[in-house]
Amino acid sequence: MGWFLVGAAAVGCGLLAVGGVLALATGWLAPWLRGRVVRPDLWGYGTVSLAAGLATITSFKAAVDSEIVLDALFVLAMALLILGGLLQRRSLRRPADR
Repeated sequence: MGWFLVGAAAVGCGLLAVGGVLALATGWLAPWLRGRVVRPDLWGYGTVSLAAGLATITSFKAAVDSEIVLDALFVLAMALLILGGLLQRRSLRRPADR
């Protein structure tokens, strides 16, 4: 059952990464993002970073037995997730002043 969940997470992370690479290479965004995102390249970097962080955090337990390596991979995954979120936030249109 655990490998099934890892496989499903891998497919989801792969689709997320494909969207990020498309934004980086061509500037294409999903239709629901086009009104808010003003810098597609930055959005793409953030999406790829999020996908790498999610892939790391969902699969490192199944592949590694060392506690030290597990801790290091967890910190790396958290850093990738935070970096991806910050990059995506910086790529959005700022709300109008009220």
